[in-house]
Amino acid sequence: MTYCLSLLCREGIVFISDSRTSAGVDNITVQPKMRIYAESGDRVICLMTSGNLSLTQSVYALIEEDFLLSKSAPDQSTLMNQRTLFETARYVGRKIRDVGEMDRKALEAAGFSFNINVLLGGQIAGQKHEIHFVYPQGNTLQASTASPFLQIGEFKYGKPILDRGFDFETSLRDAVTFGMLSMEATVKSNVSVGPPIDVFAYEADSLAMKYRARLEENDAYFHEIQTKWGRGLVQLVEAMPRMHFPGVSTEPGESAS
Repeated sequence: MTYCLSLLCREGIVFISDSRTSAGVDNITVQPKMRIYAESGDRVICLMTSGNLSLTQSVYALIEEDFLLSKSAPDQSTLMNQRTLFETARYVGRKIRDVGEMDRKALEAAGFSFNINVLLGGQIAGQKHEIHFVYPQGNTLQASTASPFLQIGEFKYGKPILDRGFDFETSLRDAVTFGMLSMEATVKSNVSVGPPIDVFAYEADSLAMKYRARLEENDAYFHEIQTKWGRGLVQLVEAMPRMHFPGVSTEPGESAS
């Protein structure tokens, strides 16, 4: 299982992904799910993937193959020469369909679903920063100021935090924190999602990779996030107004003591 999320705000974009590809008592493997492509001053493109690992690797192989072909054929279409981010997302969608043509029939015949999903975001010089969801069918969905975050994988545990607190006007610094709390909630509730955690905070109009980190299992910052978030929730519950039940003068638990 996987959890990847991208958060769009006025100041930039936050990308966060876990690195766990399988989990069990004695079977845990690690594979990075985030890749960043950059040409300083021109564009920065971040990709995050979920789904069957062989499918995602095949998509990346086709992307890299185009880069190789472009060395001898300047007109070759690549991830890094699309005119817009929408066209970049559609380019990735075509690669997903190419892999589908090669492998979908055999996978489904063996009982496996064709389940690759991609989050793509970044910025091209002279254009606005954006994030897009690329589906297994190759079609895309773009985030907006009204719906400013996208998720793939095991997203149900981390979504309520974002729904309640994050919006397009959230600062980039606070967006990182919201994203980390969303990831922490998922790691806490699902053993199939876990460190290392890749984080990339992109500053709008910078066209550069500046704020990038990988948080390992015993990372001090992630441990502090986990500790303070847990304690804070307990304190918040204790500060909440008490529920009064009709016809009863005591609170639940008082009569037992």
